[in-house]
Amino acid sequence: MIFAALGGGDAIDYLITILMTFAAVYIALVFHEVAHGLVAKWNGDYTAKYAGRLTLNPLKHIDLIGFIMMMLVGFGYAKPVPVNPNNFKHYRRGMFAVAIAGVVTNLIIAFFATLFGGLFYFGMERVSSQGAYYAMYYFGEFFNLLARINLSLVFFNLLPIYPLDGFRIVESFSRFGNRYCRFMRTNGRYILWGLVAISFIVSMAGSYAALPYWFKYIDVLGTYLRVCVNAVNWVFVSFWSLMIGSRDLLLYVFVWRYGGFA
Repeated sequence: MIFAALGGGDAIDYLITILMTFAAVYIALVFHEVAHGLVAKWNGDYTAKYAGRLTLNPLKHIDLIGFIMMMLVGFGYAKPVPVNPNNFKHYRRGMFAVAIAGVVTNLIIAFFATLFGGLFYFGMERVSSQGAYYAMYYFGEFFNLLARINLSLVFFNLLPIYPLDGFRIVESFSRFGNRYCRFMRTNGRYILWGLVAISFIVSMAGSYAALPYWFKYIDVLGTYLRVCVNAVNWVFVSFWSLMIGSRDLLLYVFVWRYGGFA
C-alpha cells in the first residue's frame, strides 16, 4: 500500500514482484530441504523428523543470509537439514539419495512451472478482458520466476564444493578421507564465498559503469548459472511445446518473454 501510494502503477508492479519473488524463494528453499529430510527418513535416519524439519513452516528452514541472497541475486541456501548417515540402511546409497533429493525436487518444480508459465503467457493475447490479461501476465511472470529460481538452486547446489549437495554426491562415491574431500571440507566455504563475492562485485560494477562485453564473464558463478538455467529452461519449454502440439507456444514464450533467442 505504501509503494502504491508513492509511485502509482510502477510501485504496484514493484510490490507484486517482491511478493512473487518471496513466494518463489519460499517454495524453492523449503521444498528442497523437506525433500532432504524425507529421503533421509526413508533411508532409516529420523534425525530431521525429530528436529522438526519435515514441515513446510519456513521459520524452520530459512537461513537469513541465504534467503536474502536468493531474493537479491537468485541463488542462495537454507539451513541444512540435520542428517546422521550412520543411521542409513545402506550408507553410500543413503548419502547419494539424500544429497540428490533436494535438486531433483527443484528440477521437478521448475519442469511444471515452465509449463504453466508458458500457458499463461500464451493465453494473454487470447482474452478480451483487460483484467484477465493482467492476471495472466502476473501468473506467467510468477511461474517463469519460480522455474528460474528453482533451476538456479539446482545448479548452484550441484557445484562439488563443500557444503553444497554436489560435494555430498561426490563424497558418496569417493573413498573415505580422499584428498579432494579433505581439501573441500577445509577450504570449500572460502571458495564458495569467493565465487559469490566476485559475482556480486561484477554485477554491481555492471550496474554503475559502462564495461566491455567480456567483463561479465569474470563472474564465473553467474555465467555458469546463466548458461545452465537458460539451456534447461529452453529444453523444458521445447518439451511442453511438443507435448501440447503447439510450436507457437515455444515461439511466443521466448520472443515475448526473452526478446528472442540471443
